[in-house]
Amino acid sequence: MANPQREQLKGKGEQLIGQAREAIGEATGDENERLEGQAQQEQGKVREAVGAVREKVADTVDDVKKAITGE
Repeated sequence: MANPQREQLKGKGEQLIGQAREAIGEATGDENERLEGQAQQEQGKVREAVGAVREKVADTVDDVKKAITGE
């Protein structure tokens, strides 16, 4: 399983690239590039959210293990 923080960073990176692509599309009048940039931003948001959920699940699993073992 991927590192949750790494997944979140990749998501943020995708969002930044998507923003750049959207801006390039707007500046050049390339509607397809603009829309691709928007889509990439949304993909980045999803990837970031998945990383956050994985991190929360990992934290919860650790808490349950500690509760069971008494640590």
